[in-house]
Amino acid sequence: MSKAQMSSEEWHEAVRRGLVELDRQLASGELDGSGRFYTDEELAAGAATGRIEKPAKKKEAPAA
Repeated sequence: MSKAQMSSEEWHEAVRRGLVELDRQLASGELDGSGRFYTDEELAAGAATGRIEKPAKKKEAPAA
């Protein structure tokens, strides 16, 4: 349905739903990247619950 075909009440309700979703994303850190996110593999392994730790990245030797 295009904007021109929506009634005033439908338009206002769509904006309200969008603002609720925006508020949810801001609170969870999805919008500004402050939230804690995991890869699918990390989630499957239980990283989000704190049962495992992320492996430390190995340092590569400098090129000679």
